[in-house]
Amino acid sequence: MTRNDIEALAIKYLEEDNRHSSNLKHYVLRFFLAEKEEFNPLNWDSHHNDFIRWLDSVTQLKNKEKTLSLGTKRNCLAALNSFYKWLKENKILVKNQRI
Repeated sequence: MTRNDIEALAIKYLEEDNRHSSNLKHYVLRFFLAEKEEFNPLNWDSHHNDFIRWLDSVTQLKNKEKTLSLGTKRNCLAALNSFYKWLKENKILVKNQRI
């Protein structure tokens, strides 16, 4: 998969469920696609600890002097889990599958 493939899937996902739109776009995809340059969601789980540490250090979009609140961090994890679930439900992400 390419970065564009993942971004297109995210757009489809957000058309169905936009509850996590901001967190998915600004934090989850930013971390995995830009920071880690990992375009295969099957490999994202190997970066989960790094993602959590990154969430502790990244600054807010509106106030660059503050880090993310605990609620925003939790919402980012919920966005990631919800995106994973959607990928599995739509048979885009299948266990033991290589992309």
